[in-house]
Amino acid sequence: MNREMLDLTYYSAIAEDLQQHNPEAYEILDEEIHIILHKLKFIPQESRPVTQVIPLGASLPGDYLQELLLVAGAQHNEYAVALDDVELLIFIDETNSYLSTLPAQLQETFANCKAVKNNKIFIIQKANFAQDRKDYLQDIEILAEIIQSKYFIFGHEGEYWVKFDIG
Repeated sequence: MNREMLDLTYYSAIAEDLQQHNPEAYEILDEEIHIILHKLKFIPQESRPVTQVIPLGASLPGDYLQELLLVAGAQHNEYAVALDDVELLIFIDETNSYLSTLPAQLQETFANCKAVKNNKIFIIQKANFAQDRKDYLQDIEILAEIIQSKYFIFGHEGEYWVKFDIG
């Protein structure tokens, strides 16, 4: 196992469970994660976007979400990043109830954010996003399509996430 895989706590636990209970699912997960990580090793950390995920309902488990973001190609930030430096804003809104109030919030709270200035705002609409470990791979695919759109297309756009255009 390569070094990147050793740092993935949740992947390791999920993979170990699948190896014991569902070897076929383990093979799929392992192969797909390795493909994603292999593509990402050619993108230096400083070239990866600073990404902020904002849940609009239930709070998300922070360390689990951070692992998903790292595997999907976001920049690893050991320290808090100023909101103005965020290059991608991702809102989690399963009910689509937030779309009507989002423009006002963007202007009030995020007006100086690089993501807003560069129209890099996305909304994930998948139920239970980043809350069910059985969806680990699918949640990474969703994030990878958003964060590293030049390198990953899994067909989730329009079904589980959309780009929000400021106009």
